[in-house]
Amino acid sequence: MEIKELEKRLNIRQRKFVAHILEGLSQTEAAIRAGYSVKTAASQASDLLKNPKVAAYRRVLAGVILEQQGLTPDAISLKLLEIYERCMQKKPVMEWDKDKKEWTESGEWRFNAKGAIKVLELLGKNAGMFTDKVEHSGAAALRIEMCDEVVRAGV
Repeated sequence: MEIKELEKRLNIRQRKFVAHILEGLSQTEAAIRAGYSVKTAASQASDLLKNPKVAAYRRVLAGVILEQQGLTPDAISLKLLEIYERCMQKKPVMEWDKDKKEWTESGEWRFNAKGAIKVLELLGKNAGMFTDKVEHSGAAALRIEMCDEVVRAGV
């Protein structure tokens, strides 16, 4: 859906709220700056973030902003691959040689395993390799439904 269409579905305060959220303000501060009451700003912000129209507008607007900055999905993937390559570069472990009175290589090597794993996780999620939600069907789903019925019946 085009951004202009989404804007038409929101009132001015909702659009301002999204703009302030994308600027990096806290949810409550964004609601206050958008014109919501200080007393109800926290609950208004919570409700706004759950609103599907506001969420859709936020996603599209964030995408537009990222694209304007040259951060397309392909560009982000390339940057992640660069980071992965840097994380995988081996660095020698240095130790102090008392006799030579200098640092020498110990024969061991280190690399940034945590950084490499995080990059692989992000790339994998982007490719749809990992799912947080598991769908059940067939016999397993039937057993789950039967268990739910037993619990509801108090048996």
